[in-house]
Amino acid sequence: MTEFTQETINSIRKDISESIPQLSINNVIFRFREQTLQFPVVQPANSNLWMIPGGYVHQNESIDNAAKRILFEQTQINDLLLSQFGTFGSTDRHFENQVSTFRNLEIPKDIIEWISKRFVTIGYYSVLRGQNIEIKSSPFFKNVKWMNIEDSGKLALDHSVLVSEARKVLAKELLSQPLLQSFMPTEFTIPELQKLYEAILGRSIDRGNFRKRMLKSNSLIKIGQQKEKTKQRPPDLYRLDKEKYLSSLTQDIKFGF
Repeated sequence: MTEFTQETINSIRKDISESIPQLSINNVIFRFREQTLQFPVVQPANSNLWMIPGGYVHQNESIDNAAKRILFEQTQINDLLLSQFGTFGSTDRHFENQVSTFRNLEIPKDIIEWISKRFVTIGYYSVLRGQNIEIKSSPFFKNVKWMNIEDSGKLALDHSVLVSEARKVLAKELLSQPLLQSFMPTEFTIPELQKLYEAILGRSIDRGNFRKRMLKSNSLIKIGQQKEKTKQRPPDLYRLDKEKYLSSLTQDIKFGF
């Protein structure tokens, strides 16, 4: 039995009737938690497919506004600064086989045909500052959760490619955008900071070189030691010197590790 009510069907039909054919939006929203990058994914009702949030552009709205609306409707995440990271439109970018899973859900034929066509999609990404923001589902997408970057290969359609491309942009912007202020808490250790860099870059970093590079940047302020009940010396705690950190982003520097 389908989970799609007539009200949901009517809502989907209204949405596509107001939208530009064969143009879609997809959002990749990163956060750093449990020492890995995570991003929200949604799952259509009565389906085992997981996808990044996505939808269609209405005739009377800009693509930027469409991206914000779609993200909010499917996850309840709001008020993020979204940036484009790429446009995806290969000639074979249509997913009739994956969409066929909806044919058994009593979804009308006209809707199936509309979503089965080739779509050009515009990718947007952002970084979520709040680590514990609750995400919520919508009538069409019954499940929503955070997925670890290591599991992105399990995504349906070509969404693992979109996540990979968004991650590449994130890595490039590590030296030009104030990403650390969004990802890290106010106080952190250098090993915790290293885990963030490794998660974004997708590779391991030599511990000694990383520590030397971070301290040499003068963008960290030591504020004490982490309070841990251990026989070993507790790690030092740091916070960002925001002025020096922002200044470092304007310099022509390389990672050096």
